This record gives sequence, structure tokens and C-alpha cells, in this order.
Amino acid sequence: MIGEMNRFAKLQFVGPCVLFVATLSAECAAYALGAAPWSGVLWYLNLEVFGLFQKTHYVLSAYTEVAYFQLLFIALPLFLVASYGLVCKRLLALAIASNLSCGYAAFLLYTACTSRALDAASLASVTVSAPSDILAGLVLFGSSLPSFLVSHIFYIGSLRKGAHARQPYLVLGYPDAHRGHPVLRGPD
Repeated sequence: MIGEMNRFAKLQFVGPCVLFVATLSAECAAYALGAAPWSGVLWYLNLEVFGLFQKTHYVLSAYTEVAYFQLLFIALPLFLVASYGLVCKRLLALAIASNLSCGYAAFLLYTACTSRALDAASLASVTVSAPSDILAGLVLFGSSLPSFLVSHIFYIGSLRKGAHARQPYLVLGYPDAHRGHPVLRGPD
């Protein structure tokens, strides 16, 4: 099972990693635009390339006013949990991060599909090209979906192996000595 973990762990790590890099890039571009608002390249990056994250920021800002919320409270924790799962060979941590990153990517794609116009810092409403946002959402969702599927396929296979061999500790782990109940984890 350790060999299978090595084979599939990298694929499960792709989703959280891609979302972290994309969110970090979007936040860096937004910060750079704040520092240099005269730059046409930065305006293009913020409105066309990372417009999806700006729309999602507007949706989330109705609930919280924390600066860099998507980076600090969504993408970074998912990346750190996935990194912990990969480095420490904790299958459950890696599976949780890959599943939640797929959910976040689905939320980004939903935001891209439902948002139509974006008010810029001007007197007129600027219509952002929806195909670029939908394409970015599809790329992010497409990179997270294999992670999601692999984690489910791996756990279903582990459950079937454990049930077939009548060895539930293959999936649940050995009983925790000081608490007396099984702990969800992969074999060490």
C-alpha cells in the first residue's frame, strides 16, 4: 500500500498546489496593481487573467472583510494540509485537502458562470469577458478533479482490500492505545 500511496500521492497533491499558486498569483497581481495603478499590463492581468478571483473576492466580501481572505484562509491552509499529507504520508490529510480544493475550484467555476459584469474604478460599468473567467475556472477545476477522483478511488480500494482481507486496520489504522478507538490513517 505504501507503493500505491507514492504513485497516487503526487496526483492528489496537484489540485491543492495549482489552486495555491493561482490564488497567490492573483493576490500578487492585485497588490502590484495597487502599487502601480498606471500599468496597463497589471490592469490586463487583474481584469482578464485573474478576473475570476476578483469576482470571487466580491462574493466573499459580502461575508467577510479580511484582506487576502482567499489566499490566507482557503488556498494556503489547503496547500499546507496537502503538504503535510504528502511529506508525512498521511493519506487522510492528503485526501481532505484534495477534496476541499476541488470544492473551492467548483466554487470558483460557479462564480465565473454566474457573474456577468464587474464595476471597475470608473464611472462606467466594465464588462469583463466571461470566456476568460470560465476558461480559468475550468482549468482550475480540471486540475483539481483528478485529485478528487484519485483520493476516492484509493480509499474505496483500501476499504475493499480491508474488507476482503478482514483487516480493517488497513484503512482505519491500529487502535489508538490511550483512547481505545481506531484512528483514520494509512499504514506507516
